[in-house]
Amino acid sequence: MTPQRTSPLQPTGSARWLPALVGVLATALYCALSWSQWINWEVPSWDNAIFTQLLSSYASGRGPEVDLKGHGFNLLGDHFHPLLIVLAPVYKLFPSALTLMLVQDVLFGIATAVVTRCATRVLRAAPAAAVGAACALSFGLQNAVAVQFHEIALAVPLLALSLSAWREGRWGATALWAAPLALVKEDLGITVAVIGTLLVGRAVLPFARRWAPEARRRLAGLTAALRQPDAAVPGGPGTPGTPGTTGTTGPAETLGRTGGSVENRGSGVVVLDRAQWRSDLRGLRRDPVLLWGAVLAVWGMGVSALAVGVVLPALNPAGEFAYADKLDPAGFLRDPASAVILLVVPVRKLVTWLLVLLSGAVVAVRSPVLLVALPTLLWRMLSPNDGYWGPGWHYSAVLMPVVFVALVDAVARLRGDADRARRRTGGTAPTSPSARFEAPVLTVLAAGAPWAALVIALVVGTMQPLAQLVTPAAWQPDPRGDVKAAAVAEIPEGASVATDLSLMNALVSRTRVHWIGNGEDPAPEYVVVDRSGGTWGTTPPQDVAGYAQDVYGHRYTVVSDEANIVVARESS
Repeated sequence: MTPQRTSPLQPTGSARWLPALVGVLATALYCALSWSQWINWEVPSWDNAIFTQLLSSYASGRGPEVDLKGHGFNLLGDHFHPLLIVLAPVYKLFPSALTLMLVQDVLFGIATAVVTRCATRVLRAAPAAAVGAACALSFGLQNAVAVQFHEIALAVPLLALSLSAWREGRWGATALWAAPLALVKEDLGITVAVIGTLLVGRAVLPFARRWAPEARRRLAGLTAALRQPDAAVPGGPGTPGTPGTTGTTGPAETLGRTGGSVENRGSGVVVLDRAQWRSDLRGLRRDPVLLWGAVLAVWGMGVSALAVGVVLPALNPAGEFAYADKLDPAGFLRDPASAVILLVVPVRKLVTWLLVLLSGAVVAVRSPVLLVALPTLLWRMLSPNDGYWGPGWHYSAVLMPVVFVALVDAVARLRGDADRARRRTGGTAPTSPSARFEAPVLTVLAAGAPWAALVIALVVGTMQPLAQLVTPAAWQPDPRGDVKAAAVAEIPEGASVATDLSLMNALVSRTRVHWIGNGEDPAPEYVVVDRSGGTWGTTPPQDVAGYAQDVYGHRYTVVSDEANIVVARESS
């Protein structure tokens, strides 16, 4: 788990600006997609409006109240994301649902800049730019931008910063950037624990590599001794060359005084330097990397356990973790074979696995960094909720910095593997075909991986949201945009309103929005319905005033009805 040590490149000239350039271009592309959605009144789900209400509550000095989930609903009873409060000052300055979309775009752009910077420490400018561009165009980030803001927007740059620090051997920075991830979402604490495990591995593996051969020899000696119980210890009493039992001091006695040990292996003496062992063990215990890793692992697991077992049930109106039915760990333990099959079946799961592997040009599997992606992939694939299985939505966004930092680390490791293969031959002609081609193949893999990742990102990208930006439809405003804007203006600022998806993003920053149809909410002052919107399918309410009265028990009067956008006001 130790990062492959290579002499870090020092970018010169214009290459120093490469990470910033990639980050700015990526941010510009993401913002263009968000602006296209905004002028077209695209609302993929209510999530962006939910988080807008959350930040509005924080910015107003209230708790995490989100009326869209239920009147006065505490959103920390839904998912555990207390770190989102850091975005409240930005929202206070720019109170709009569009602000959240653009903030997410900027955060993703920062992540691509960090990944590019990590690449420039290993690669020349051109292949480093290829890695950065592949990350920016990756399916996980594009789909996350397209479904607008989610809490994982904070996790993406934090993962990029933490894993880049690990790749560069900055262990304290690795832990400090990873620790806040546990406060972004309840499952990410496990991801933090895996990063902590990488740090522990970095500290423990050198110790294990040094003493493993001694341990194997000692075990072999003990095994031999057990098989030959009457064998004499060379140099011990009764051994030829040792007069009687009081003669010359044997090796065992000498080692006993010096802190070593001796054992009979039948063909000689195996010595274990106990003093050196104790010294190395003390050094390991004092290694700050081990401490960082252990603390980080405990912190991550502890926060996830506390969030799922205590905080979320305590703050949820039902008194339970709202997503407990999305995973069945006990069932997987009862039938692990079925669990393994469920990781790739049905085919939507396999598509996600393949896209993740292809995004890292496959060679990313050479890096232990890729292990950080496993918790997210495992809970998604083992969940009975099919919405988690595919590559769409925002669920793969946190995987992208992991994949591309792993790609950079894998390239460095492949180069090291190639160098070691050359040294093994010692300048002589290899005796086997595999040895002859090992170093050249590894060199080609290392050189070609960044470009392969970029080609894959471009090919897959033709079917991703950013490809829409080259079509005229992306820049043509919604034909009903003026009607929608007039309907929004019809509702006074600060009024309570129940609405479907179509006008939600426009209303949420200026009114108190509830989800339409929830009869447990207080009767709103206004009801807004888009009969042509996707919320209603093929059965929209034709009599909106009557529908509102049936749901809320109050009388309503239609004040505007144009292009299937209906606004009804509560009658006095």
